[in-house]
Amino acid sequence: MNIFNDLFLLQRLDHLIRTRATGNPVRLAGRLDVCERTVYRLINKLRDAGLPIAYDKETETYYYEQPVQIRIDIQVNGDCLLRINGGIKLNLNFGEPLTIFGSDGSELCNVLRPMRAG
Repeated sequence: MNIFNDLFLLQRLDHLIRTRATGNPVRLAGRLDVCERTVYRLINKLRDAGLPIAYDKETETYYYEQPVQIRIDIQVNGDCLLRINGGIKLNLNFGEPLTIFGSDGSELCNVLRPMRAG
């Protein structure tokens, strides 16, 4: 498991849902570089966590039924190593592993650049 890959996968999925650009589950799997079954698992886990995700059969896309805001910050000694912002607020429990995202995320993981908190 690579937590940064999982977080980037979450960021990419959130962006696609927010912009109603997921396409059907097969196309979404291709965009995220995961299998179709993983897409269903991701969506169901996010729904179970309280995100109001719905699917529009007419336009073949997932969308949020209500406004959603996702923000994840990872800081070390005041330096922000990673900041993910999305769009109800989502509080992630970092005491548990992020196994729900389950992908290798190779296309999503770019270079992490430290940013000064502020």
